[in-house]
Amino acid sequence: MTHGTFLWADLSTYRPDMTRAFYTGLFGWSCGDYVCSTRGQPVAGIFEMPQTFQRIGMPSFWMSYIGVDNIARTVADATAQGGKVELGPEPFAGGGQIALIRDPLGAGFTVYQGPALSGAAQGEIGTRIGHGLFVSDMRAVIPFYQSLFGWDFDTLGPGFYAVRAAGKTIFHAHEIPDPAVRGKEQYWAVLFAVADINAARAQVMATGGAEIAAVDLPEGPAALMQDPDGAAFFILDKKHAVTPRRVIWKIGGIVAVVAILVILALAGALP
Repeated sequence: MTHGTFLWADLSTYRPDMTRAFYTGLFGWSCGDYVCSTRGQPVAGIFEMPQTFQRIGMPSFWMSYIGVDNIARTVADATAQGGKVELGPEPFAGGGQIALIRDPLGAGFTVYQGPALSGAAQGEIGTRIGHGLFVSDMRAVIPFYQSLFGWDFDTLGPGFYAVRAAGKTIFHAHEIPDPAVRGKEQYWAVLFAVADINAARAQVMATGGAEIAAVDLPEGPAALMQDPDGAAFFILDKKHAVTPRRVIWKIGGIVAVVAILVILALAGALP
């Protein structure tokens, strides 16, 4: 496991049986009590919202996991760099440890130290195609992430960054100051690959979910969706991926209001 790489994503949900069926239909996953798989390989986790979170009314959320080589040092560094450690370090399945952290603007993620996590190749149809960071001011968080993970932020345009590790782009970061576009909060998002974005949209809406916004992300045509339990996620058309470009949100009127509310739910991933 390489320090600063994305390893996993899981969903905390109030109705896991329903959401397992939803994602099975959408991505072709096979789900057990916690782990969902595609082509026989683990791809994501789905579990019931912990009681602690239920008591405070936490909305359903997808969480991004980032690997670290020394979780105690990462947690200490996060605090020193202006972040907030919400939970941990604490034990994780298989002998690892996790900690839940917010960056200085409040975007939440989980760090993991432990045995390598095996899973389906990222980017295949029905798997994570990537992660994205959406914040109001990149200057407020770049030193934080550089210190924690050694990432390089290369400017591709105004407020638009390719984030690299060992020279390889691992995700894109977006500075969106306007809360009417970004939403009130700051957040990490999970992107999933689909073969046909229009078919995937239709599947989401036919099985109790909703489309929040059509989005041109750097990785290609995408859509911000909501599952039947309220968790937000992106689907991305892997067949029609494009040259990286600045994010363009195609929302308007009442749809924009709904989009903001759902993004707030996504951003509320941590207590």
